[in-house]
Amino acid sequence: MIAPGSIKPAPIVVDRFDALRVAPLLRDFTDVGLRILAAATIQRSVGRGTYAMRAGDPADGLSIVARGTLQLRARDGSESLGEILVGDALGGVGLLAGGEHLVSAWAASDVELVVLSRDAFETLRNDKPGAAMKLMLALSADLAERLREARGPMREFLAWQVSKRKA
Repeated sequence: MIAPGSIKPAPIVVDRFDALRVAPLLRDFTDVGLRILAAATIQRSVGRGTYAMRAGDPADGLSIVARGTLQLRARDGSESLGEILVGDALGGVGLLAGGEHLVSAWAASDVELVVLSRDAFETLRNDKPGAAMKLMLALSADLAERLREARGPMREFLAWQVSKRKA
């Protein structure tokens, strides 16, 4: 007899090309470019109620949500900072520069991610430099937009940093 709960359903296989196609980050990519990226990615399943990534863990790739919802949480896990939905990307800075995750991403539902690891990105840079450059430009534009949106809090942070140096 099989114990209840011992059999887990198989993860849903997502079409990585279709998942990338709906990502606003990649809106300027052609179908050919999306297919190149899709070939370099893997699918990662995250069960409901578990973490896709935790603050402080190494940031090692770009993830696009193909299915489900992630909640961004503060480092201690107590405060919800927002949601990441289908098509949204996270980990772009980690893909380019490494470092660590600044927030945690908790699965509010079963989640399927399409992930481009740093290693796969390096291979892409060597094998398909045009696609890699286009992705770097898209990530740079996305980061610039986020910085523009955070202008007020950023000014406060910089003023605090300057006042700290004077003290």
